[in-house]
Amino acid sequence: MKKVICSLCHGRGGDVIITCSNCNGSGYDPEEDKPFAQCHTCYGEGDEHADICPRCGGDGYYYIDEDEDEDEDEDEDEDEDEDEDEDEDEAKL
Repeated sequence: MKKVICSLCHGRGGDVIITCSNCNGSGYDPEEDKPFAQCHTCYGEGDEHADICPRCGGDGYYYIDEDEDEDEDEDEDEDEDEDEDEDEDEAKL
């Protein structure tokens, strides 16, 4: 397990601005029948203030499996190989 500083709160653990959970950032209330009705959670702003970071639970960091990092690196290498193969195919045409 690898300890990683939370990218949402930057290690603070709280006092972060997040996308509104009610309207998903649109600023409009999805429950309201009237078009363009303002969201009652964020008051039309599209984001809301959170006292505790939802990503790290207020710790300022979280743990990830080191295997996940290696898997992502391998996936990137495979993508690069596929791009090279496509370039070679186009060059043959």
